[in-house]
Amino acid sequence: MIGRDRELFARLAQVNGHLGDVVVELMTHRDGGELPAEGLRRLAEVLGGITADLYARAAELDGRMIATQRVIIDARPTGQP
Repeated sequence: MIGRDRELFARLAQVNGHLGDVVVELMTHRDGGELPAEGLRRLAEVLGGITADLYARAAELDGRMIATQRVIIDARPTGQP
Protein backbone atom coordinates (compact mmCIF):
# COMPACT_ATOMS: atom_id res chain seq x y z
CA MET A 1 0.00 0.00 0.00
CA ILE A 2 1.46 3.33 -0.98
CA GLY A 3 1.62 6.31 1.36
CA ARG A 4 -1.25 8.10 -0.33
CA ASP A 5 -3.52 5.11 0.19
CA ARG A 6 -2.49 4.90 3.84
CA GLU A 7 -3.37 8.58 4.27
CA LEU A 8 -6.74 8.04 2.60
CA PHE A 9 -7.50 5.08 4.86
CA ALA A 10 -6.32 7.02 7.91
CA ARG A 11 -8.81 9.78 7.05
CA LEU A 12 -11.55 7.19 6.51
CA ALA A 13 -10.73 5.57 9.87
CA GLN A 14 -10.91 8.96 11.56
CA VAL A 15 -14.33 9.66 10.04
CA ASN A 16 -15.50 6.19 11.02
CA GLY A 17 -14.18 6.59 14.55
CA HIS A 18 -16.17 9.76 15.13
CA LEU A 19 -19.34 8.98 13.20
CA GLY A 20 -21.20 7.54 16.18
CA ASP A 21 -20.31 10.56 18.32
CA VAL A 22 -21.56 12.92 15.61
CA VAL A 23 -24.85 11.04 15.31
CA VAL A 24 -25.37 11.17 19.08
CA GLU A 25 -24.56 14.89 19.05
CA LEU A 26 -27.11 15.50 16.29
CA MET A 27 -29.75 13.54 18.18
CA THR A 28 -29.00 15.47 21.37
CA HIS A 29 -29.48 18.85 19.69
CA ARG A 30 -32.84 18.21 18.08
CA ASP A 31 -35.19 21.17 17.99
CA GLY A 32 -38.78 20.12 18.51
CA GLY A 33 -37.84 16.60 17.48
CA GLU A 34 -36.11 17.67 14.27
CA LEU A 35 -32.41 17.27 13.59
CA PRO A 36 -30.36 20.46 13.22
CA ALA A 37 -30.01 21.29 9.53
CA GLU A 38 -26.56 22.87 9.89
CA GLY A 39 -25.22 19.79 11.69
CA LEU A 40 -26.53 17.57 8.92
CA ARG A 41 -24.88 19.80 6.32
CA ARG A 42 -21.52 19.60 8.12
CA LEU A 43 -21.81 15.81 8.28
CA ALA A 44 -22.68 15.67 4.58
CA GLU A 45 -19.61 17.77 3.75
CA VAL A 46 -17.29 15.39 5.61
CA LEU A 47 -18.86 12.24 4.18
CA GLY A 48 -19.06 13.73 0.69
CA GLY A 49 -15.41 14.77 0.77
CA ILE A 50 -14.09 11.35 1.73
CA THR A 51 -16.47 9.72 -0.75
CA ALA A 52 -15.16 11.88 -3.60
CA ASP A 53 -11.57 11.01 -2.68
CA LEU A 54 -12.36 7.28 -2.59
CA TYR A 55 -14.05 7.46 -6.01
CA ALA A 56 -11.11 9.41 -7.44
CA ARG A 57 -8.59 6.87 -6.14
CA ALA A 58 -10.65 3.95 -7.50
CA ALA A 59 -10.77 5.62 -10.91
CA GLU A 60 -7.04 6.16 -10.80
CA LEU A 61 -6.44 2.50 -9.98
CA ASP A 62 -8.71 1.58 -12.90
CA GLY A 63 -6.41 3.62 -15.12
CA ARG A 64 -8.81 6.49 -15.57
CA MET A 65 -7.29 9.75 -14.48
CA ILE A 66 -9.99 12.07 -13.22
CA ALA A 67 -9.71 15.32 -11.38
CA THR A 68 -11.29 15.38 -7.95
CA GLN A 69 -14.60 17.14 -8.36
CA ARG A 70 -16.96 18.64 -5.88
CA VAL A 71 -20.37 17.07 -6.28
CA ILE A 72 -23.30 19.18 -5.17
CA ILE A 73 -26.53 17.43 -4.37
CA ASP A 74 -29.50 19.72 -4.81
CA ALA A 75 -31.95 18.71 -2.12
CA ARG A 76 -34.53 21.40 -2.82
CA PRO A 77 -38.04 20.32 -3.75
CA THR A 78 -38.74 20.29 -7.47
CA GLY A 79 -39.86 23.64 -8.84
CA GLN A 80 -38.14 25.81 -6.23
CA PRO A 81 -35.25 28.12 -7.22
